[in-house]
Amino acid sequence: MKKLMMVAMAAAAATALADTTIGARELAIGRQVYAEMQRVSGQVDVMQANLDDLSQRVARVEGGKGEAQAVRGEIDSLKAEIAAVRREMQKMRQEIVSEMTQKVIEIVRKNGAAQASARAATPPAAPSYSGPCKEYVVEKGDTLSMIAQAFRTTVPKLKEMNGLKSDNLRIGQKLLVPKD
Repeated sequence: MKKLMMVAMAAAAATALADTTIGARELAIGRQVYAEMQRVSGQVDVMQANLDDLSQRVARVEGGKGEAQAVRGEIDSLKAEIAAVRREMQKMRQEIVSEMTQKVIEIVRKNGAAQASARAATPPAAPSYSGPCKEYVVEKGDTLSMIAQAFRTTVPKLKEMNGLKSDNLRIGQKLLVPKD
């Protein structure tokens, strides 16, 4: 689940970066974010392996015969180690989410300012998509990026095709999308 969350964050960050015109600095920051996520993911994997090993040791000790007092002491020690590893993993997860959120916010702010100045400097472009379209009805949980990915297009292209000024969608809203 932790890997899925990190992969989803990386994909969201990569999609956000790919969907916007960004400068070299922002692209470098995005690459650093991705590299940091991979490094931290490796650390979390090592901690998970340690947790699994400790859990196996507890199971072996609980299942084996021996002096009751020594076995109980070993079990208690292992349980304490497991609890410490779990706390450390939770702390790392919180730090990762916080750091990644700050980096993504920084990138989005810089890109938003750059895009705002670019929009102010250039008139809006005429629609560049002239191919066949079909209608798509927005369902619960849909986002522009998910719809764009499903129809092999981009969020800016979808916004342009549908005259959207924001990324907000409503359930039941009808959008034009490229025909496959």
